[in-house]
This record gives sequence, C-alpha cells and structure tokens, in this order.
Amino acid sequence: MFERNRTRDHGISAGSSRPFGSGWVVYMTASPIRPIIPSVQPYTRAVVPQAAAPTRSRGPLPLANLAKRPAGTLRFGLATIDTNGRIADSTLFVALGWKTGIQLDIRTCGGLVLITADEHGVFQFRSPGYVRIPVTARQRCRLPLGDRVLLAADPVNGLLVVHPPVVLEELVDGLLTARLQEATP
Repeated sequence: MFERNRTRDHGISAGSSRPFGSGWVVYMTASPIRPIIPSVQPYTRAVVPQAAAPTRSRGPLPLANLAKRPAGTLRFGLATIDTNGRIADSTLFVALGWKTGIQLDIRTCGGLVLITADEHGVFQFRSPGYVRIPVTARQRCRLPLGDRVLLAADPVNGLLVVHPPVVLEELVDGLLTARLQEATP
C-alpha cells in the first residue's frame, strides 16, 4: 500500500516517492477509502398511532405524611440568606436534633424549601448552626442572597420549612383579607 524509494538524482522515481530536502516524502499508491456520503433522501420518522403511544404524566413525588403534633410545638426563627446561600439559626437546629455530619434532604414544594434529616440525603449539615440551601432550590423559590426568611421547625416530624418573603406575603394577604371580610358587617 505504501512505497518508499530514494533517488540519487532528486528526480521522481516510479511514482512512489519524491525527495523533499534531505528526507523522504511518502505518498499512497493504493486507492483511497471511499467516503461515506449520506443519502439525499429526506429522513422520515415512523409515525406512531396516537392510541398506541403510551401516555405518561409525571406529577410531583408524594410527600411523607406528617405525624400529629401537639399544638405549640413549632419553633420559629428569622434568618438572612448569606452570600454562600446559607441560613443560620442554631436554636432551631438544636431543637431538631441536628448535629454536624448528619445527612439532609432538601426539596421544594409550593414555593417553600423543606429540609429533613435523611440518612440517604445528598446534602450534609457541616458547620454547626448553618444549612446551605442549594442554588436550584433558591431559584425555584425565588430566594436571592440577602433575603430574610421565616424558618419554622417541627421537632416532632424533624422538618425545617424555609418560607420566602413571596410566600409570606401571600399568606398575610390571604389572612388579612379574610379577617377584614369577617369584621365588616
């Protein structure tokens, strides 16, 4: 397939090589591999009848049922999301029984961030007094850095709920409207 010849008179020998400076230039004498050229016919997709196509509708994953808790067991706090996306309230974390190294599951639901201790959780409670809220959760719940949030801890169920200002505004608006309607005769 390849041939290599050297000539002394710097001419071209038998069509297989040609001198280049003091070295050799080798070129292929066999026919090259034919290029693969795609068909010029347009691609047509197989049409699947509508009735035969499976219909999948994925809804949100179900949330665990919360245990009944006595009234007055919720603990509340206010926190500011720092420049690293962390919230701090060591009093609530102690009430929840969270210690450094515990695995956490962080989800969003209805504009809230739900945080629970979970041995299969992806996130970790690293430094005492801080929980880092992932960027995706902050974006879904419209939580920019520097925002103040309401934290509600449910020690009976081991749940920490982060309430963004947008959700608090909706709650207060709804409550205020209801109370004002009750007060007017």
